[in-house]
Formats: sequence, structure tokens, C-alpha cells
Amino acid sequence: MSFLKQLVGERQTGLDFAEWMHRNVRLDDGRPWDITKRQALVEIVSNMHHRMITILKGAQTGFSTLFLGFAMYLLDQVRRNVIYFLPTQKMSDRFSTTRMDAFVNRSEYLRSRLKGTDQTGLKEIDTHFLYFIGLQSVLGAISIPSDCNLYDEVDLIDQENLEWSLDRVAASDLALLRYFSVGMFPGIGIDERYRDGDRRRWHVRCEGCNHEQVVEDEFPKVLVNRNGRIYLACVRCGMPLDVNKGRWIAERPERSQDHISYRVPQLIMPGLNLQVIWDRWERSKGKPSKEAKFKCSVLAKPDGGNMQPITDEVLARVKLASDYYFHDHWHDTVTGIGIDMGDKAHIAIVAPFGWEGIRPLYFDEIDVEDLNERVQVLERNFNAGAVVIDAMPYKTTSKQVVRSLKKATGYIQYFKGTDVREKEEGEGDRAVRVVTVDRDESLDETTDLFAVNPPLALLPKPRTVQEETVLKAVEQHLKKLVKEKEKDSDDDSAAKYKKNVPNHFGMALNSARIALWLATGKGQKTGPSEYTTVQSRKARFEKGAY
Repeated sequence: MSFLKQLVGERQTGLDFAEWMHRNVRLDDGRPWDITKRQALVEIVSNMHHRMITILKGAQTGFSTLFLGFAMYLLDQVRRNVIYFLPTQKMSDRFSTTRMDAFVNRSEYLRSRLKGTDQTGLKEIDTHFLYFIGLQSVLGAISIPSDCNLYDEVDLIDQENLEWSLDRVAASDLALLRYFSVGMFPGIGIDERYRDGDRRRWHVRCEGCNHEQVVEDEFPKVLVNRNGRIYLACVRCGMPLDVNKGRWIAERPERSQDHISYRVPQLIMPGLNLQVIWDRWERSKGKPSKEAKFKCSVLAKPDGGNMQPITDEVLARVKLASDYYFHDHWHDTVTGIGIDMGDKAHIAIVAPFGWEGIRPLYFDEIDVEDLNERVQVLERNFNAGAVVIDAMPYKTTSKQVVRSLKKATGYIQYFKGTDVREKEEGEGDRAVRVVTVDRDESLDETTDLFAVNPPLALLPKPRTVQEETVLKAVEQHLKKLVKEKEKDSDDDSAAKYKKNVPNHFGMALNSARIALWLATGKGQKTGPSEYTTVQSRKARFEKGAY
């Protein structure tokens, strides 16, 4: 045997992925990985050559093992580089030294191939590398070329950093992308990616009556407890179901060429303990937060519970209540303009609706360098009484916008403190007005307007294709106003709205609502369009006043 083979082990050749996995991957109990035991995986494995695959999965369904194996297969057999992304570097390091090291140590072949090259966060086979990287900062998203990006725990990954990381495969002829995660919130994160794909669900055929059913959609009536025996039963004839007797059917087959996506609940994986699932469901009944977690982890059906105030159901009610279109101008009442700042500025303009509600009239996304000129036009066309714009990250531009206003009162906005406060920043002619608000309380005020039934916040209907595209973005951003619990806390009341989330139109609406209150003092002005400027008004601020 040559010195090189002694150093790195002799390479197997000519194996497809499934055969390679069966030969070289051992499960926690020492048994070889066997695709025949889980028929739902057969098609997924056969499609591993596809460029983009999304797996919206239940917990403990074996996909970390599957994709660790796929990563090592690419290094060993295809001779490519792979990056395995996780939400944080701490999670990544822990995963590399626990899950990955155990994965390798159970395989004599992998141990031989990794001789002398095994270290935390990096595995090497024949000068090809598997990197484990956390995406809590943009630094994790740049600089390393890759042929395949694997994204685990997608719903916990910073989505903007994830977008940056896609450039890592730009120079590869393979450019494989794999997303897999338990879904936490409907319509965003992994669920948004699943919906973007062809949406494959596992249809199980009853051997008694030939009825095909998607078991997670038929839950809980598909799960039967008969004299202490828990099993899945056909919802039509009651005969026990064999979940291996099924097939994947795409809801959107026209998307299959570009993006394959699967929903994989625990219920379609043979070997999982149905008694545990039954007991967990019994404990969850009537407890919204527990039911939401059950749906996410067992049924692979994202449910944010109290952590996502604005859902698809909420938006459906809002649409039914909204009977007006986008506006190009408005002179019936005073309006408020809110601007969320970033490399792109997101603008929302709202008019009063009833006594305390808001009627959004206009949304836009523009380059920051064009913002100042655009706001002057919008101030005039929409009878703006106040403009609230983020102080950060471009404070100089925000101040320029405020100073350029002709009639409306402009405020730069900070999220700090617990009370709404008005003050000034700067001196003399350079002074600008400032409004400070509590971020979580103010967002609660905004999301509550949408979530109440009937809604107190509406949305305009689009008149053009461009407005339809903008409105879809608005709806996505509103759904991304989601909360997360503080570390080590089980108290929902301690939850705070997530930061670094692409929810820019939602934040702009929040600022527009604050601007409307600042312009009117009570959330509504019923006077004519020719009104006395609020520049001279000294507003009184009290907690929760807006």
C-alpha cells in the first residue's frame, strides 16, 4: 500500500449515494443506514442530483444524518467542497464535535479517509473540505467557495446572512442548495421555501379500500387508540395504514424543474414511537402554545402560536375587509409616513380608519440615495402631517429627509426606553425632532390592529402588476413580525420581536402609525386637507397613547 493510501485510506469507487450510505454510515445503535426501512426517503435520495431541495420536516426524522452523509459522499466520491451552515458558530462547533465526530467514529471507512485531517469545524478528504459555519454574522457567509451549501435549522438562521451565503456556490458547476428544518412560522423561513418549491406531500394508500390520504392533514382522526394500541388508521374504512405504502405527489409540478420541496412529518417515518406522539398530543390539547409546538415538530405544519401575530388567516380577514385600491395621492385627511431605513428604504403611508385604526394607502421600496427627493413628492401628494424615519443605520440621510420637509413634522426614530418621548437632537438650525418608543410595545400596537376581528388595519388592492408584487412583499414582511422567547425562558410574555429579520414594510407601517398619531394627537383628523401645520404643536406623550 502506498504512503498516500496509508495516510488517507483507500478510496471506494463507483458507488451511488444510497449504496455508499448503506456501506459506510452507521446509526446510533450500530445498525447500517437502510433506505428500504423508510420508503419516503427513496425518492428524496434519488433526487439528490437536483440543484435545489427543501425539506420542511418534523423533529427527529433523520435528515441531519442524511445530509451529513451526503456531504461526506460529495467529498469522498464526487471530490467537491461542501459548507454545512447552522444558525450560530457555537451551534456549529457543538454539532461538529458531537454529531459529526460520532458520525465519523462509527464508520471504519470514514475514519480511514479522515486520518490526520480531522478537526473542529473542518473535515478534509483528498484536499476537498467540509466546513461547519455559523451564520450569526455576515462573516460566516463570505469568502469560502463551495459546490454544495447545506442549511440546517433554517428558521433560526439570520435570513439576510443566508442570502449573502448563496454567493458561495456561484462559481460551481454543481451549485447545490439543500434547506432542511422544522418550521416554526407559517409563510416564512423554511415554510416560505417549501411553498416556493413544488410542494410534495406523502400520500399513503389504504390496502383495504385504496383510499389515498395525507396523514398529517387528517390528524388527529388518523391516529387511533384502540384498547391501548396506538396506530394510524384509514380515515375512510378504519384499516391500519402502512406508511411505507405511499407516494410523493407535487401540488405545483410546474415548479419541479427549478425547486423540489418535501413536507416530511414524523408520522410517515416507520419506527417512531406512536405512543409518545399520542401522549404528547393528549397533553397539548387546549394549550395553544403546546399545540403549536406539536404541529411544528410532529406534523411538520408550522404554527407560530402567540409568537406570530399576523398569519395567513389574519391577512385573509384583512383582505375581505379591504375594499379600496392603492393611491397616488390623498387629500381627505392628514396622513402619516413611515420609513424603514437600510440599503433600500421601505415607505408606508397611512390614513385614519375609524377612531383608532389605519388605512394604508401606498407602499414603496427605493434606493436610499433617491429617498430625499421622493419623500418631498409624497409629502405633497399625500397631505402628510408627520414623517417618522429610522435614525439608523444612515442617520445623516435620515436627518436630511427630516430637514427637507416643507409642511409635515419630521422625526428621526430610536427604539429605546419604555415610554414614548419627544425631544430634539442637535442645535440651532441643525436640530431635528426625535421620537423614542419601546420597540416591542409599539409593534404590539401595530400587529394588534391587524389581528383583531374585525381588523382595524386594512391593505389596499393592487391596480398593476408592480403593485401586486409590492403587496405580496408587504404581506410577507407582516408575517415576519415574529417573536422569540428570551434565552432559558418559557414565559410567552417575555418574548420580544426578532431583530435582523426582513420585515421592512412591517416596520415602516409601525413608524407610519406612530407618525399618524404624532400628526393628530389622537390617531384621527377629520378636517379638510388644508390644515394648520403641526410644527408648532407640542404633543403630550403618555405610555400607550398612540
